Amino acid sequence: MREPKDLLRRLTIYYAGDHELLCPYELGDTIYDVYASYSHYHCFEHAFIRSTLTLSKNDLDHFMEQIATLIEPQMIRRGLASPPSDHIYTYVTGIFISEQRIPESVRRTVRRFRYYRGYGYYQNGYCQARIAAFDLETGSLIINPAAKELLLEYQGML
Repeated sequence: MREPKDLLRRLTIYYAGDHELLCPYELGDTIYDVYASYSHYHCFEHAFIRSTLTLSKNDLDHFMEQIATLIEPQMIRRGLASPPSDHIYTYVTGIFISEQRIPESVRRTVRRFRYYRGYGYYQNGYCQARIAAFDLETGSLIINPAAKELLLEYQGML
């Protein structure tokens, strides 16, 4: 079993290459260990990394609520009806590190997690949420379909 601090350090190094980092980061009533933001040619990513003892369905529901009420309207659209016309895409990535085994029901919730929003019939781009959950007890990684491009890089960190 890998130590959570070691995995958090590896993730921080990975994101430090081309993202701006804030450690720790408070979003609403949740404190994330790391917030990484990326902006390049009107493409954006907001990654939120949080280490927990056990990942629960409530944690995922809360993150989905934060996407809908804080992240998407305030960080992506900045309170407007849609992002600027030159916006291409924004990824919102939630990365959770669970020290203990993730229950099967939570694994299923991660795999079924979906969030996608197009702006102005996609003329102003789109926003998509990606979820990755590290289970340190079993040494496994659970992702949603939108995060499949991150699978190999994240598995290498385990």
